[in-house]
Amino acid sequence: MTEPSLDAIGIHFGTDKSSRHHDYLNFYEQTFARRRHEPLTLLEIGVFNGASLRTWREYFPNARIVGADIEPMARRWRGDRIEIEYMDQSNLEDLTRVAIKHGPFDIIIEDGSHLWEHQITTLKTLYPFLRAGGLYVVEDLQTNYGDMRAEYRGVASQTCVEFLKTWLDYHIADTMLPLQTLEDSFLRTYGRGAVTMTFYKRLCLIEKRALPLPATVQPLQPLMLRPPGPDYANTGAIVHVSHIGDIYAPDGHIDLGLDRFTFQGIAIEDPDQALEYRVRGPDLTWGAWLTSPDFAGTRGRALMLTGVTIRLRDHVKERFTVRTIGRFVGSPSLVIAADDEDCVSPQGAELRGLQILLVRLAEKPADEAEA
Repeated sequence: MTEPSLDAIGIHFGTDKSSRHHDYLNFYEQTFARRRHEPLTLLEIGVFNGASLRTWREYFPNARIVGADIEPMARRWRGDRIEIEYMDQSNLEDLTRVAIKHGPFDIIIEDGSHLWEHQITTLKTLYPFLRAGGLYVVEDLQTNYGDMRAEYRGVASQTCVEFLKTWLDYHIADTMLPLQTLEDSFLRTYGRGAVTMTFYKRLCLIEKRALPLPATVQPLQPLMLRPPGPDYANTGAIVHVSHIGDIYAPDGHIDLGLDRFTFQGIAIEDPDQALEYRVRGPDLTWGAWLTSPDFAGTRGRALMLTGVTIRLRDHVKERFTVRTIGRFVGSPSLVIAADDEDCVSPQGAELRGLQILLVRLAEKPADEAEA
């Protein structure tokens, strides 16, 4: 059965983004279609009558939809995968609060006040909370032109389109324009932080690029070399790292070499289903025991891990041994924990390096096993 198009859904719910008004949805579907069934988090600034929120919910059946608006009555649209936040987009604290609570985001659509300063401030504040590969849209940029300039100028010294054009210069020029001399810290950071910048009638869509690690950082160096001889099981990890995001460590070890790269969450890749794991947060409270591939901890909420415990499941204790090796902020020493031992720093410091050593034990001879 053919699924309805994004525009058809928008027409059904009466959003002005459909082809009956702005005609944004036909353009969006060219990019959104490949992600339609992913478990996304979508944030829309500006709720109005809730029609676009219901459109996103229908089009993205596995997504969490967050709407943010300065009008308290917008809360009436909350429910069934739609969350509503009261927010003033001119207020940096409001923007950051919503981003920390609900982010990181896969799609951000800015359709708020349309004041130039609000468009620019919202972009600069929320773009860091967009996942690598995520999409940021600034809508209704026609307010930057013509008779609408007087109404939407506010206190801004430049239009959002002028700001985007400056960013576009650095995006297109690449290394021909140096970033280090820029006064604008956002452009210094993200001047080359877009995969694509696409301009369409009345809007701009930006696809975020993952920022490269500093040249001095080796992202996957082991904490200690594996001793020769044992049969190591193939155990990997996905670690959510502050200032970076998710990093995949296929051999179960990661140390970025600097104290500012601390861990916020971990998922263990365990093909043998041999392990259970839990993590400890900044309040020194342990979370629930999980198994692969469940994610322990948080993403993008500035809640750093202060410990991890890994243990063997009962049915494999005869077949495996496990050691957890941790490195913590402020200490050059490693913490080595055996099966079911807490890997923590005596000072309660944050975890910033991890190595998992899962070893297969040699099978006992049949006569020894019977004895």
